[in-house]
Amino acid sequence: MSHADRPMPPKWPLQLLRFFIRDEYLEEIEGDMEEVFRDDLEIYSVAKARRLYALESLKLIRPGLVRHLKFSNHPNTVDMFKNYFKISLRNFVKNKDYSLINLGGLVLGLICCLLIGLHILQELSYDRFHPAAGRTYRVVMDMFGNGELKTKSAPVYPAVGPTLLEEFPEVTAYTRILPFGNGVYSYRKDGGPLVRYNENNAVLADVGFFRQFGFKLLKGDPDRVLAQKDQVVISESTALKYFGDEDPIGKTLTRRGTDELTVSGVMADFPENSHMDFDIIFSMKSMDDFAELPENWGWYDFYTFVELAPTASVPVFEAKLGALLDEKKAKYYQENNSREVLWSQAVEDIHLYSQGLSWDMGQNGGAYQIYFLGAVALLILVIAWVNFINLSTARAVKRAKEVGIRKVVGAGKRQLVFQFLTEALLYNSLAVLVAVGALFLLIRPVNRLFDTSLSMGTLLQPTILLGLLGLILVGALLSGLYPAYILSSFRPLNVLKGRFYNRKSSFGFRQVLVVFQFAISTVLILGTFIVVKQLRFMQSYDLGMNMEQTLVLRAPSSNAEGELSSRLGLFRQTLEELPAVQGMTISSSIPGIENFGISGFRSRHFPNEDRDCYRIRVDDAFMPEFEIDVLAGRNFREEMRSDSSAVLLNARAAEHLGFASPEAAVGEKVNPGSNYEWNIIGVVENYYQESIKEDLDPIIFFHSPDQGRYYSLKIQADDAAATIAAIESQWDRIYPDNPFDFFFLDENFASQYAADRRFNLIFIGFASLAIFVACLGLFGLISYTVEQNRKEIGIRKILGASAPQIIRNLAGDYLKLILIAMIVAFPLAYYLMSRWLDDFAQRTTIGAGMFIIGAGLIVLVAILTVSGKSYRAATANPIQALREE
Repeated sequence: MSHADRPMPPKWPLQLLRFFIRDEYLEEIEGDMEEVFRDDLEIYSVAKARRLYALESLKLIRPGLVRHLKFSNHPNTVDMFKNYFKISLRNFVKNKDYSLINLGGLVLGLICCLLIGLHILQELSYDRFHPAAGRTYRVVMDMFGNGELKTKSAPVYPAVGPTLLEEFPEVTAYTRILPFGNGVYSYRKDGGPLVRYNENNAVLADVGFFRQFGFKLLKGDPDRVLAQKDQVVISESTALKYFGDEDPIGKTLTRRGTDELTVSGVMADFPENSHMDFDIIFSMKSMDDFAELPENWGWYDFYTFVELAPTASVPVFEAKLGALLDEKKAKYYQENNSREVLWSQAVEDIHLYSQGLSWDMGQNGGAYQIYFLGAVALLILVIAWVNFINLSTARAVKRAKEVGIRKVVGAGKRQLVFQFLTEALLYNSLAVLVAVGALFLLIRPVNRLFDTSLSMGTLLQPTILLGLLGLILVGALLSGLYPAYILSSFRPLNVLKGRFYNRKSSFGFRQVLVVFQFAISTVLILGTFIVVKQLRFMQSYDLGMNMEQTLVLRAPSSNAEGELSSRLGLFRQTLEELPAVQGMTISSSIPGIENFGISGFRSRHFPNEDRDCYRIRVDDAFMPEFEIDVLAGRNFREEMRSDSSAVLLNARAAEHLGFASPEAAVGEKVNPGSNYEWNIIGVVENYYQESIKEDLDPIIFFHSPDQGRYYSLKIQADDAAATIAAIESQWDRIYPDNPFDFFFLDENFASQYAADRRFNLIFIGFASLAIFVACLGLFGLISYTVEQNRKEIGIRKILGASAPQIIRNLAGDYLKLILIAMIVAFPLAYYLMSRWLDDFAQRTTIGAGMFIIGAGLIVLVAILTVSGKSYRAATANPIQALREE
């Protein structure tokens, strides 16, 4: 390779070093840097070698090597800096309009950046408060069949935790959590009324739960509160709900009217930045079959957390963990042509990086939203800084003579650079102070609007305060360096003669800035369209069933007053007498609730392989009440005794089990891997059990006419409140020991999209602000052009040009830049939004119409921005402009 063809290091780091480093060190440093760059090229790519060169250059700017910068001949440099600030303040006050626009752009950008930053910091804080958070991992499982990934499961087998503690020396502790114990809980104080509630957030946990996770116990010993059978720890709010001002310790809670539980501890309510959130925690020993759990490798409902030793190697642990089940379940895998692989997930990553895990704990998996919002925050801030550059250089015309006179009386280029950097520092400092002050006023309305819980206290952390200081300094450098260079480079003689403007170099750079700003703005506009369109697509998508006017009651579970099944018939009869109730169905699950019931089933097409299908128990009214079509065969019939051994399949399950069509499945049999078989009497249409973000589930329906967790009632919409009151009255009469707990099914189903709606609102809000800030930048550039061409505009008017002609002449160049920006933005927007839509099982389309509307909107915004300033220039008195000659 010839010397001319050899890769060269970037030029700007060397120029920076020549500005700051003392002359006596400079030659040696340049030689060393060149040698290091050549060595890096032997190891790394050219791009990485150049990055390392730039990084090492910045590290060399330290006190021992930096030259003594002479700002002036004045002996007191501090006084000189004071003078710079005074000049900056005078310019700020003297040019109020320009200053407020410049400051306003920075403030808006910083407010957006800080708000998004607070949200990101809150999301990143999840589960970092545990005593050994950096060494705590959740064990999860990938499940394969026929070599294909079937399910990614958050819970695993109960034997995993004890086995890891016994066989893996790097594991020092484990805790298992099992969702359990939901139902009616009650407490009756001596001589007082019965206090009863439906609790749906109860779990069992191992004795080491509080010691491992560090959740605060207000009452009780963390090593003993879960040590005995039938012990429970309740949250502070739960204790207040049942016991009021009484001390709950030692009191007895009754579950489902029969199980007596002793309160052994009271815990503080879980913090908001925890992916766990329980109201009642049982001792794991409360399970009657607890002794069998350490050997159980078939029931995977246990969330399992392990703590590693400080010296443990995570990669080594991962490798051993991945091979564990190959030994424990080798025979089962061989017989069923399946395999399962355990892997670990850092507890700090659960909240953001659990996308795709089934049966997870809470609503997790929002990392992609953080990435998008973080990118928006950075872009808004960069656009604000670009605006500052545009507006500052637009003022260069006004300050050119000031610079020329300063140079004539002896000011050096370095002095002028530092003066203008001081102004940039002043603007950025004021912008940060104003932005932080504005946040104190805006934080509560923002929390209400976006349903968040941002706290200003986050900004008071030392690392965040240092970050704000760094933001000021970086902002001052990035936004002030180029204007300072432009202003300080004017030649005094040319300035005083009126010739100080280099059209080719300076305007070309501003063209790039405008293209950049409006390319980003176009991407944000198109992104907003897609986010809104996808949310509407999800909300209007045909789910395959009808949820309208469906009132769901949580089925009674307390059996203190007698058999629940005997009271069910009376309740049904009572509802038939209410004209507003048009139908009722009972089921073990309903749409919008994640179904935890799953088993492996075999058919004649897969006689030796378990094909996972979800199980739902329903009565014969389930299909007609939800308007789910029967594609082949028939529905359940209560009078058909044989239906107790019959099943219905949805179309997805029929396909999953190998049947060529719904008709082909009718009359066939399925079995859950045992000798017992179930007759397929019908196949029904698919419907979405959860949101359309997930794939369709293969579901097998079992006939259970009098058992289920949910009673779904179809009611008339005329007077829902009166109908609910009438139903509640009958409920309290028939089920006096069970609380009346209800919700509307469509509202509950729509709650799955709450996070998407919040993201939608946040994205639209900040994207709109980014576009507004970009328009400020365009306003700055047109201001610059008008200032530069005032005389030309005046001459054109004197020669007969009309105002519209002048506006078209001024705006034409900018519309060309907007066109270039759209050409750059369209493929970028398409790529980014396609990647975002990949997270949805069902997704909207990205059509050409969206790009046409987006282009029209961005052109309209640009025309309005440019025309305002252009109109003022076109209608101004031309004599005034010519007098300035």
